[in-house]
Amino acid sequence: MNMKIREILAVLAVSALCGCTDFLDVVPDNIATIEMAFNNRANAEKYLATCYARVPLYGNQHENPGLTAGNDIWYYTMEDHYFSNTWAFGIANGLQNVSDPINNYWDGVKGGKPLYQAIRDCNIFIENVSDRNRVTDLNETDRRRWIAEAKILKAYYHFYLFQLYGPIPIVDVNLPISATEEEVRIKRDKVETVVNYIVNLIDEATGDLPLKIQNEATEMGRLTQPAALAIKAKTLLLAASPLFNGNTDYANFKDWDGEPYFPQEYSTNKWKLAADACEEALKTAIEAGHGLYNFKEESLTNLPDGLMYSMNVRQAVTERFNRELVWGCGKSYTRDLQCHCQPRLAAYQIEKEYTCRGMYAPTLDIAEMFYSSNGVPIEEDKEWISSNGYSERYQVATATEADKYFVKEGYQTAKLNLNREPRFYGTLGFDGASWYGHGKNNPDDLYYLEAKKGQVSGQSSLALYSITGYYAKKLIYYKNIISQTSEVIEEYPFPIVRLADLYLMYAEALNEATDNGEFVPTEVYTNIDIVRERSGLEGVIDSWKKYSTNPNKPSTKEGMREIIRRERQIELALEGIRYHDLRRWKLAKSTYNNTFVRGWSIDQENTEDYYVVRNIAQKKYSQKDYLWPVKYDDIIKNPNLKQNPGW
Repeated sequence: MNMKIREILAVLAVSALCGCTDFLDVVPDNIATIEMAFNNRANAEKYLATCYARVPLYGNQHENPGLTAGNDIWYYTMEDHYFSNTWAFGIANGLQNVSDPINNYWDGVKGGKPLYQAIRDCNIFIENVSDRNRVTDLNETDRRRWIAEAKILKAYYHFYLFQLYGPIPIVDVNLPISATEEEVRIKRDKVETVVNYIVNLIDEATGDLPLKIQNEATEMGRLTQPAALAIKAKTLLLAASPLFNGNTDYANFKDWDGEPYFPQEYSTNKWKLAADACEEALKTAIEAGHGLYNFKEESLTNLPDGLMYSMNVRQAVTERFNRELVWGCGKSYTRDLQCHCQPRLAAYQIEKEYTCRGMYAPTLDIAEMFYSSNGVPIEEDKEWISSNGYSERYQVATATEADKYFVKEGYQTAKLNLNREPRFYGTLGFDGASWYGHGKNNPDDLYYLEAKKGQVSGQSSLALYSITGYYAKKLIYYKNIISQTSEVIEEYPFPIVRLADLYLMYAEALNEATDNGEFVPTEVYTNIDIVRERSGLEGVIDSWKKYSTNPNKPSTKEGMREIIRRERQIELALEGIRYHDLRRWKLAKSTYNNTFVRGWSIDQENTEDYYVVRNIAQKKYSQKDYLWPVKYDDIIKNPNLKQNPGW
């Protein structure tokens, strides 16, 4: 076999590799044939790096549809956009299409990685390294580990395609050059076949991975047992969810034998399988030393409780390779993402327009989603309702001394921005909001935002600003420094899986596995409460009993379903997960279609006029958008490949 490794020579760049290590900061150089690629350990290791190199750039807002394809974040109108490559945001604007799909992860164009090429890379690696006559200077332990890594990556790439396109063709081995034209025309596999393939591949390989990284200087970002099991858990959770579990919307979407691609009968057992997988992933992660991030313990800093709690969720995302991170993508352009998020905090930063863009704008829907300070939804908080706080949430109030760690004392802001839970303040910035970090770490002397028109943080003659009046504080590392003379912006590995996600996945799967009419298992509350406690909130049962207009909601499966889904959207806000959650829950259409993206009237200078809600854009979302289109040309070239419904 003397085939050219064109895919190696075309690896994009060192910066595209998923990891921040010496191991992953290499690409094959002058390796022209398969024989040369696997003639020694050094070259084989470089090929393994190419297998990692295809991992999607989770921290790139243009290439990760989870970040900007929904309604979590909004920009100005497309024609006014400062940057040209806004692929994922085009999906949010209804521009997805079949002729040249956006974020095309099938072919690897328009902001998508070529994931089928990635799978072929993995197959080449597995085939050659599994041959004990190749790479003869590789010891058996490393050989087994490397093969396992390639298998898990192959499983992960199938999972990512499955999440977007539904039933996909499985590529277990590469076809030989001698394959017939008909053999090359691969067909889609059924949903359950795809899921079983991914799970079996992970089960086969996980035991040969390390429990945790031993050499942190050179190996951070590589796969471990907890990471592999988390991918398995995510796969089974997706398969158990309404989009794929007994979804009769796709009853007429059939293979060439006339059988539905989607299972047509709902199965509670799929939730039980997902729960078992989540439990295994959690136990293994904890055994490996993973835990929920705690700012006080990690930073050795004492802050007022509320401020400390708000930093927990912020740093769980931005603290490099912290103990909560089960798997993260280090080379995913989080420096650029932080510049998109960073508002101007001081007058001199007006000259730092490219660094302090502040244009990555969370929407009003995201702001309203967070709980009150009592840990329940604001629309069902008894105190908010009795004081007219909810009905008057868009009206103006003055921040008091009790608010000063979150909102500048004496500043007038919307009632919506007061008396909220710590994660609200750790996730969002807004007009009047206090801002911990960036050189100001004294809680009594913090930056604060002034975001009305003409003010430092607001719309002005500058081209870059928040279109909604909110800012994505959660995605900005608090130790970044943007001074008059220098800029220090530290990249961090964007989370693919963190431990809080696993806790909430486990709670969801356990709850859904419960038969209707049965008591909600205690473990459901335990796994959601541990996440809430980290943010200074009481447990679900106590919070709803004390503060909610619906105190019995947590006692039923249906009530807990609503609570868990809300909790996931809050805890994991702005991390690219909500978009896919809404799809798998079959709530994307009702959430997005014919709804308005809303924000404050950021073009106003005085307080009363600024705090008027305005509609920024109207979203569209139809049934066909649940599954992404395969490019029309691919369907024409391969008549065996069926297009997703509606496209």
